[in-house]
Amino acid sequence: MTLNLPLLVVLMLLMTGGCVISITARSLTSSVVSMGTAGLILSILFLLLGAPDIAIVQVFVEIVALIVLLSTIRRETRADMSSSGLYGVLTLIIFALFLFVFMLHGSEIVRPFGQPVIKMGAEYIKASPVLLKAPNTVTATVLDFRGYDTLGEATVIFTAIAGVIVLLRIKGRKDE
Repeated sequence: MTLNLPLLVVLMLLMTGGCVISITARSLTSSVVSMGTAGLILSILFLLLGAPDIAIVQVFVEIVALIVLLSTIRRETRADMSSSGLYGVLTLIIFALFLFVFMLHGSEIVRPFGQPVIKMGAEYIKASPVLLKAPNTVTATVLDFRGYDTLGEATVIFTAIAGVIVLLRIKGRKDE
């Protein structure tokens, strides 16, 4: 797949706009939603650049971060969750532009079902029964060829879950 440079530039500009709004917004809700939009655009960029495993982790982390931050804002500030002012409108415009670009170029970003993204796995599949003497190719590939990568991904997921539990726990919390 050839890279579509104008699409990459547009997505990077939208992501940059989301980051600027996230930093400069006065409303915490607008800031968090802008950050989530920028992270979602980043995951689409990872897909375009041929890194689907990183894109999946990015989407997972963005969703968890968005849920945790929005629930924390709502619980701690007791504020209304509606976005306010110019930054709320700019956040909606950036998100709408992202959806528009995604719908225009969705066929370039998401591959047809069954078409492999990365072709290097074929040698792993051929070599696993011979080298590892493993009856299950998937297990051999995940545990032997990509063991450290799998351990790293599991650590990221465990850390995210532990962070959510710590932030949202009720017992042991001192209410003022």
